[in-house]
Amino acid sequence: MSSISRQMVLVALLLAAVLGLFIAAESGQRRLEDASREVQEAAQRERALADVWQLVRQAESSQRGYILLDNPDYLMPFQEASGNLPQALSHLEQAYSRATPAVLAEVEEVERLINVKFDEMRRTLEAYRTRGRAAALELMRTDFGVLTMRRIDDRVRSIEKAGTADILRASETWQTRRWVGLATTVSALAASIGLVLLLSRLAVRQLRSKEREAAELAQRQAELERLVEQRTAEQEKSALSRELHDELGGLLVAARMDVSWIEERLAIEDPEVRTHFRRVHEALQSGVDVKRRVVENLRPSLLDNLGLFPALRSQVADACGRADLKCTERYPQEELRLTPEASIIVFRIVQEALTNIVKHARAHSVEVAIEPRPPWLLVRIRDDGVGLPLERLRALRAHGLAAMRQRAASLGGQSQVRRLAGGGTEVEVRLPLNRVLEESSDAAFGTSA
Repeated sequence: MSSISRQMVLVALLLAAVLGLFIAAESGQRRLEDASREVQEAAQRERALADVWQLVRQAESSQRGYILLDNPDYLMPFQEASGNLPQALSHLEQAYSRATPAVLAEVEEVERLINVKFDEMRRTLEAYRTRGRAAALELMRTDFGVLTMRRIDDRVRSIEKAGTADILRASETWQTRRWVGLATTVSALAASIGLVLLLSRLAVRQLRSKEREAAELAQRQAELERLVEQRTAEQEKSALSRELHDELGGLLVAARMDVSWIEERLAIEDPEVRTHFRRVHEALQSGVDVKRRVVENLRPSLLDNLGLFPALRSQVADACGRADLKCTERYPQEELRLTPEASIIVFRIVQEALTNIVKHARAHSVEVAIEPRPPWLLVRIRDDGVGLPLERLRALRAHGLAAMRQRAASLGGQSQVRRLAGGGTEVEVRLPLNRVLEESSDAAFGTSA
């Protein structure tokens, strides 16, 4: 065979090896994209289901507020929810269009129950308009609406459980396909190296590029799984917060209305009796305040609306005001652009530390400090109390501090609690800036992901 023929054969073999390498890599990439698309689809389903459930809660709360307070403004959220319901249900059907028959049946049952619930609420409103509040309240006291909401809640949880299983299954599929793709790429590389050393550098470079992409995808997948778990926990807190706001708030408002009605109906001028009525009103208002604090503790609205530092200032002021503590706060002049996950974790750490101080420290003053000190974001809570006895410190390490440690570890951070030489206790949490700052803020602190 001539030299030219040998070179042509070599070129053909090289081209075949390169083609095989690219085909294998592309096939693996498509499989990875398919698995990632399945995870995204599961997340979209979860959002669509949450949107529909929120509309039902919004409509129920609005309807009750309107009937109990006779205020037309309270009816607007119900009308808005009714108007948005068809589109939300359409999004729900579209999101679950490729689901299994069993899940589709659950979704159809949820849609049916939601329509039944809205029909029941419309009948109650019609009774209120035509026959008065007493007739509407009589319908509201029946078990039909409560049972319907309970059945909807059970179905929603069943669908969410199935969605979680889909995400886990997609994650496992993604891992399997990643390893299959990697093995295919390595095999193609070995064949290329065996044919000619000239191709080795290009093949190694391509392999390294694919490995980096696979590692990045693996990291994003792990973060996505962790975010799903944390989002589920926060959604449960948010659901409990809404339920307390709707159910307990409605009961307290109804009780205040009944007391006011009795007071007006009796029209008693006896100062002692009127004093008791005033005490009842004050007690009910205190119940409303307690309910509001509990709801804020479950999911701080200031954190979502104004940012971390205003939410912390409110939390510190509330804790110090209730315990008569002198509080010192030190934050950066400008609001840090933390990720939503990091913001709630920092808020919860400070909240848990303040709770321990109020309950156990017998302190007179508290200092809360947030300080970016590359490569860390430092969170310190210090008090001048009695300090932690050794047995109490061990208990905190076993129980109370575990939550802080887990929250810090979820972002790659660390935490410690120690007794101060002059008395008191200091809790210090270190979080890596490249994990807590949004990407656009990393450069300002000289960090990199």
